[in-house]
Amino acid sequence: MSSTDIHTDKSLATRLATAPGLVRAGASFWDGGRTPVHPLSLESAYADPELLRDLGARGARFARDLGVDVVVGAETAGVPLAASVSLAAGLPFAFVRKPGYRGHEPDEPPVRGADVAGRRVLLVDDAVSSGTAVERFTGALVGAGAEVVGVFVLVDMREVADTVTSVAAELPTESVGTYLEVLDIATANGLLDPTVHELTVDAIVNRWTDDDPRWDLLPVAA
Repeated sequence: MSSTDIHTDKSLATRLATAPGLVRAGASFWDGGRTPVHPLSLESAYADPELLRDLGARGARFARDLGVDVVVGAETAGVPLAASVSLAAGLPFAFVRKPGYRGHEPDEPPVRGADVAGRRVLLVDDAVSSGTAVERFTGALVGAGAEVVGVFVLVDMREVADTVTSVAAELPTESVGTYLEVLDIATANGLLDPTVHELTVDAIVNRWTDDDPRWDLLPVAA
């Protein structure tokens, strides 16, 4: 990677992390557990057309590196990003439904858009954490005859996940930034108080229990 690419990637990560509303202070709940800040509102990155365009260009670079034939967005948050990657790369676009989706047609296929059978596919989503979603979407694509060769996401959260599926661990994956990097950038740009940031990282990395008294030191989500 050239020094220009590195500089561009760092700038893009900053633009992502500082997108209005993406990082918000306030302890909250997600998937039945406590979180020291709001879950990232990654859809906020799609509000700015120039940012969405440049995020697509970043994914297109990865798609070209992998020799991809089709860009596939994961329903629902991955669809806008995948469309942007598709446009930037000049590649066909498709999207894959969430498992269990029931459409208006009998036996509606899980993949709509470009044909993926026998083709190299880049799966695009907003984030990857435990990899459960990646595993399910990949399974649907393989069932449609695709070869999933990589995953592109805005934020890679695997470093703070309890466990990561083997599929998500093994597939080549690129992101604009990791979860901890996003929090670091948000703090450096005044979106998180440094003390709140320090407590937040401690809570995430050291997995505070729900009854840890330090939760009371964090501002509560509005």
